[in-house]
Formats: sequence, C-alpha cells, structure tokens
Amino acid sequence: MADLTPNATPPPDDIFGTKAGPNPCKSESTDGSAGVSPLCPQCKSKKLWRDGNYTIFDEKIQRWLCRDCGYRFSDKNDLQKAKTAEIESVETVDTKLLKSQPDIVETSQICVTETKNLEAEPQTKDVLRRTENQTGGFKHKIEEYGNWLRNNGKSQATIRGRVKLLKRLTRRGANLYDPESMKKTIADQPWGNGQKNNAVDAYSSFLKMVGGIWEPPLYKIIRKIPFIPKEVEIDQLIAACSPRMATFLQLLKETGARCGEIWQLTWSDIDFESKVVNITPEKNSNPRVAHLSNKLLDMLQSLPKKYGTRVFSLATMLIDNFAVNFQRQRRRTAHKLKNPRLLKIHFHTFRYWKGTMLYHQTKDMYYVMQRLGHKNIKNTLLYVQLEEALFQGEDEYVSKVAKTEKDICQLVEAGFEFVTDFQEAKIFRKRK
Repeated sequence: MADLTPNATPPPDDIFGTKAGPNPCKSESTDGSAGVSPLCPQCKSKKLWRDGNYTIFDEKIQRWLCRDCGYRFSDKNDLQKAKTAEIESVETVDTKLLKSQPDIVETSQICVTETKNLEAEPQTKDVLRRTENQTGGFKHKIEEYGNWLRNNGKSQATIRGRVKLLKRLTRRGANLYDPESMKKTIADQPWGNGQKNNAVDAYSSFLKMVGGIWEPPLYKIIRKIPFIPKEVEIDQLIAACSPRMATFLQLLKETGARCGEIWQLTWSDIDFESKVVNITPEKNSNPRVAHLSNKLLDMLQSLPKKYGTRVFSLATMLIDNFAVNFQRQRRRTAHKLKNPRLLKIHFHTFRYWKGTMLYHQTKDMYYVMQRLGHKNIKNTLLYVQLEEALFQGEDEYVSKVAKTEKDICQLVEAGFEFVTDFQEAKIFRKRK
C-alpha cells in the first residue's frame, strides 16, 4: 500500500479534487471516539489514506485521502483542538469567530506554494473516480506532468513516451491516484517486460512530482537476440522505397546511427567535400564522425531542401508518422518480393547489422564501440555474440604476397594484416 510522505507539506488540493467551501469536514469516527480514522464526508467510505499533516497553534492537523472517491479533507477533531488552543487570542463578535486561523484553514484551498483564503470565491472541483469515462481530470494532470518533465530537463522523446504511457493506462481503467490500481493495470497489459518497466518508471516520476511514494513492481527483462538480415535483403528494401525513405535507410546502413540521430540531421552536419557526416548523439552516447559513400552523397544531393536547415524533417515533426510510412513501404515490398523476412526489419535493425558487420570485419571490439558511440563496452558485447552466431566457420580471407617494400606498404594501407614469412616473401591477409 502506498502512502504520501508524512510530515510533508500537503500537495495542492486540485490534485485530489477537494471541494473547497465552508466546513468540508462533516464526518464522524467509525466508533465515535477520537483517534480513529473518520469516515469520508463525500462517500462515507472507511478506506482512507493518511495524507500528511501540518501544524497550527502547536496542534497537528491530520489530512485524509479517500481511496474510493479521491476526496481530501482534514480531521475535524484536530481542527477543534486548534480552535480551543487559540480561543483566548481570537476576537469574537456575537460568538462568531473572526480572524481565526483554523476557520481560515477550513474554508481554504491548499495551493502549491502557500495557503490562500478563498472563502469569497469558493471553487468546486470534480471528484476524480476510478472509471474510464472520468479521465478529464487525469488529462489535465498528465499535461502538468509533461511540463514538469520539460522543466526538469528531460528530452522530448522521454516526455512524449511517458505522457503517452500514462494516458494509455488511464484510458484502460487505471486510477492515477491509486498505485494499487496502476499496478494491476500495468500487469494486465499484453506488453513485454521492457515496456512494463517503462510504465513503472513513468508512474514513479509522476509520484515524485506530486510528493507520493509507492513500492514499484519489478519486471525482469529477458533480452532476445535481434534479427540480422542479409545485406542483399537490406539493399532490396532500400531500392523499393521512396527517395526520401531510401536515403534515410541508406544513412542508417552506412553509419549505424540511431534513427533519432538521423532524423534530426542538418545539412551543416554533412561535409560533401570530405565525404563525412557529424552525428549528434542520443541517449547520452558519444558524438562521432562517419564516412559516406559516393552513392549516398548523390542520394543526399538529389533530395529537395524543403525542411530548411534539416535534411529529413522540420523541428516540430515527429518520427512516429515517418515510421508508419516505412512500415507501409516495407509491407508492400515484402509482398512484392514474396519475402516475409523483410517484415522483421525495423529502423534499429540497421544498427544491429552495422555493428555485427564491423566486428566481423575487424574483430576489434573497441573499434566497434567507438563507431557506434557506446560509452560502456558492455553494450558492444552483443555484437560479438551476434557475429559468432552468424559467421561461425565462415571466415573467408583474401591473401596477398609482397616481396618489395613498396608492395608491403600498399597492402598495409589497404587494410591487410601480416601473417607469416614464406621463403623470401611476406604473406598478408584481409577479411572479405
């Protein structure tokens, strides 16, 4: 069971939908005695959470949150004690208390930064209920959560993903203010454990914003070996796509970059003279420079420059719609070529393929790490495993013989490695 942090400043009432107005605490204890949890004055439920407390006139005022209807209220007995403690210092006119701090508290709305007296203009909030057709209040709070993430420096991709997950969960019956309901809804989704962990992370950060805590569920991620297509299949798919899509895919193939890194590429990142591209990293990886083929440079120069400084999109355009377009072209190509393996190819498949090929050609894990921008070499170990599985027993080399110093230098510059001496010659080899 989750609870809000005790002795903390109470979160704003509009989080939980309190109805502001005079004396909102018309409740009775379950057995009529002090010290027992009161009933909810809104729905008479006994299912309550302690929602923090605050001190007035040296008396602690307990706040309560109804688990059924989301109503938030103060303990009337505590308020009465505060009144009694300060009764001598309060001005009275015809037995009516004026300027009494407890009276002000009863008729006020708890705001984010301070307590304001709103008795002159009471506001009525809709009670948030755990039903799918009452998510209007949830929508407003999720939008506020997105702004909170932005103010805390999260990337647009992170904000978009977390907000989308919370909206989806509330549409499927989750109560945003009931962690147990959220746990059950996440568990019921037909998602993989990775996606469920993303939902848990999103809700954990939401609770951090409102000042709540919970015991998050743990989903163990079972990593699967990704699909690695043949190069001829990649080339067939690229050739069948539109010019803009084909150029995008060719960049993924030659650079091994993430799709988001290519999506935000600008014309100034491409050096047509040196035939290289500067890749701005995502996910805290390292920046890098990749070489481009003449074929790819021609494809880039033939693209219309209709997106200003960017190559493939405006700054406000999302990659989601572009991915849907890719899926449509991929499906058409797979049907035309009668090759269902093409349906397994997605944007990140090109990165898997490039990393595997680089390690197969060089057997240098550190080189692959630098080319892909990894900060941790553990991420590169996947490509070692993929290469060993795909090319076991298939190592093929081109061998050359050099007798003169000039021949030796030419072979070394071409990437050949020395193997052995034979008679008066030296033997070199290079992977095909």
